[in-house]
Amino acid sequence: MLSSLFSGRPLSTVAVLLLAGGLTLAHGTPARAQADAPEAAADSASEATDATEAATYQEHILGDPDAPVQILEFSSFTCGHCATFHQDHLPELKDRYIDTGKANLRLVDFPLDNLAGAVSLITRCAPSERYQAFVETFYGDPAAWQTRTPRESLTSIARLGGMSKEDVDACLQNETLYREILDRQEQARERYNITGTPTFVINGTKHTGSYSAESLSEAIDEALEDAGG
Repeated sequence: MLSSLFSGRPLSTVAVLLLAGGLTLAHGTPARAQADAPEAAADSASEATDATEAATYQEHILGDPDAPVQILEFSSFTCGHCATFHQDHLPELKDRYIDTGKANLRLVDFPLDNLAGAVSLITRCAPSERYQAFVETFYGDPAAWQTRTPRESLTSIARLGGMSKEDVDACLQNETLYREILDRQEQARERYNITGTPTFVINGTKHTGSYSAESLSEAIDEALEDAGG
């Protein structure tokens, strides 16, 4: 269940609203097309749902995979500071380091509540080539989906990105994918002592400064120098 994210911590207000709205990760048959729908539409929905239900965890790297500096971003979609990083600081880092091949960035989901877990699932179920667009959409306008009806809001956004309602329903029931997200979150706690978001690890070293572009630039420049880049 999505509530396993909390490890004993109380549910946030958003998560309570989420659960009240019926957005949970549970065993069961994914939503299908209505029985009275045209057969072709039902077949299409079934195929899309099956594909999404079978989605597995894929690594997504922003930038050159062989860049001399590798940045891990441990982030939660309901974290306001994470949204600020993506809105105000990542563009500068992207222009200066990522687009120039000096660094790459890999987001590691570190969901802090049920709603963040649901968004992590949807981004991971999205078509691979649209992953980054989904990430920036959710971070770019949190108010659009942190609503009193989060399931409907998330589904609407996902549909704009090419996912059907059946895709989203199946995705939120994909326990294998969700367990992979949680396992990586636990590995981050154990390996890097990640306790909050956003946290950055640059070439294996945990960054202890702020998440501002200025502070991260200093750390990236140091890592570049150490790497001979």
